[in-house]
Amino acid sequence: MPIYQSKGSTPQSQSNAAAVSGSINMATASITNHPLFVRLNKLRLLCGEIVNHHHVQLGIIILIVINAIMMGIATFDFVSENPNVDNAFEKTDLAFLIIFTVELGMQLLYHGWRLFTDGWLVFDFVIVVLSWSFASLQIIRAFRIFRALRIITRIETMRNLVAALFDIMPRLGAITALLMLIFYIFAVLFTQLFGELELSAPFFSRLDNSLLTLFVMMTMEWADVARECMDQIWWAWAPFIAFIMITGFIVFNLIIAVVCDAVAVIENKDDLEPDLFSGMFENGDSKDEGGEGDDNGAALAQDQLQNQGTGPEEAVVDDLAQRISFVLDSQREMLATLELLTRDTLVPSSPTQE
Repeated sequence: MPIYQSKGSTPQSQSNAAAVSGSINMATASITNHPLFVRLNKLRLLCGEIVNHHHVQLGIIILIVINAIMMGIATFDFVSENPNVDNAFEKTDLAFLIIFTVELGMQLLYHGWRLFTDGWLVFDFVIVVLSWSFASLQIIRAFRIFRALRIITRIETMRNLVAALFDIMPRLGAITALLMLIFYIFAVLFTQLFGELELSAPFFSRLDNSLLTLFVMMTMEWADVARECMDQIWWAWAPFIAFIMITGFIVFNLIIAVVCDAVAVIENKDDLEPDLFSGMFENGDSKDEGGEGDDNGAALAQDQLQNQGTGPEEAVVDDLAQRISFVLDSQREMLATLELLTRDTLVPSSPTQE
């Protein structure tokens, strides 16, 4: 029976691997040093510098806003019924789309395949590609207004809000499941209680109609339906009040609280840096005339820089512990000095010999 043995790392194999690695490095260096590659790299960096400049990004935001406003104006009769004005609006919209395409092309040239690792750039890419793909379809062209969503990728506050919404999806999913359960229970209850009543509309005739009516009632449009039911059943106000109290005042406020908590965490994330308490002690250190306070402050600053590799909460705790230790050491030195001064004052001096 043959026995297969794995080949060890022989000097010949090591030399062959070194030769292959050296040839690959030489080939890579020759490619990177090629004049054409150097020019393309310069062009890539130039495109990135231009398209990511804050003035250019501000101009893109202004163009997105103008484009969205013009799409809204194009829905009026004086535009849609006048072929010349409508044609002018269509050409202007095409010009906006060309500008957005050039901007996306420069981003693609600068980032390369790494563009598809950035969610916001992928969102821009999808919007622009869909705008060109469905440009000939009249029905789909109505969805061009979704181009206005690209303004979210340009404004940091909106990006933080969207990020907060995605962060709370697990908790929001649990609240949504609870809300759906409440909807189903009350839909069955209202269908059985008020399904046979003669109302102005089939509000509770079937389960699907009851679900739709309850959704409308959740927006606080429930008084008219409740009065119609109360005209025939005097106690009909009770289930209506119960549903509104649970959905409108409890579940909705719970959703708002979860969203506000996520937004507060994102906005206050920068406050948990290691220098959270630095401003509290900088004034006290500046008032010390001795060099000891400056040396301790420099040591604390160095320790603070070393702690930046850890988490923000741990860095804050370590920095606070170091400052408390420094204050305690200063108190011990002050007590020792006071004890020495007290001892010198209370011990009588020896009489001088005449």
